[in-house]
Amino acid sequence: MHSSNKNNLFRASVFALTTLFMAGNAFAAEPYDQSVKIEKQINKDTKAAQKKVDRFAEQAVDLNADYKTTLQLIDSLRIYNNQLEILLKSQETEMATIEGEMATIDATERGAIPLMNEMIASIDAFVQIDIPFKKEKRAERIEKLKNYMIRADIPNSEKYRKILEAFQAEIGYGESIDAYQGKILNNSEEIQVEFLQVGRVALVYLTLDGQSAGFWNIAEKRFEPLDSSYIRSIEQGIKMANKQATLNLIDLPIPAAKRAE
Repeated sequence: MHSSNKNNLFRASVFALTTLFMAGNAFAAEPYDQSVKIEKQINKDTKAAQKKVDRFAEQAVDLNADYKTTLQLIDSLRIYNNQLEILLKSQETEMATIEGEMATIDATERGAIPLMNEMIASIDAFVQIDIPFKKEKRAERIEKLKNYMIRADIPNSEKYRKILEAFQAEIGYGESIDAYQGKILNNSEEIQVEFLQVGRVALVYLTLDGQSAGFWNIAEKRFEPLDSSYIRSIEQGIKMANKQATLNLIDLPIPAAKRAE
């Protein structure tokens, strides 16, 4: 009986120790698990923090590059602004010069208009007293010049250029030989003829049938008939003017030069 109680007491002690051991193990496992979790969280947070650090580092590099680029841009803008200031000052000086020139040009143009009108009038007067070759063409040119002068859409430079062209054309007539058809009055009757103009020294004509000839009498300011002996020369002169024959000497009625008084 006494031995049985001892066995029971031993078993109870063993059971109690086993229970305490298992409870101790369970109690000891809980802090370990917590530490593992904490360590994992720390590692996770460390990785996240490292990513942020890396991202911030990259941003810092980009910002540094942007900063250097901005500094270079500022330097470029400073240089450009300095050049722009110099350019603006130069333009201001040029504008002042142009304004002064424009004032001069306005005054010049005001004086040029009467001068151009006088030039046209002188051409007109000269044509009126000159040998009457190509009268219609020359009169038409003068009329155009007069119309140009009253048109506001044509600049004065263009008007002046046209006047100079007219002067050059008139000068050219004095050095040319030309043949063209026109009409003369013969006993109040218009007759179609072939004119031969030799500079400003001779204007002769030949009727289209080649039977009659005449010349402009400068002293009398009229056309007069010519002897038939001139017909051959006039025919040859017309061919030369039309480039149908080589230039050669021909016999024409040339007035004698007068002594200057």
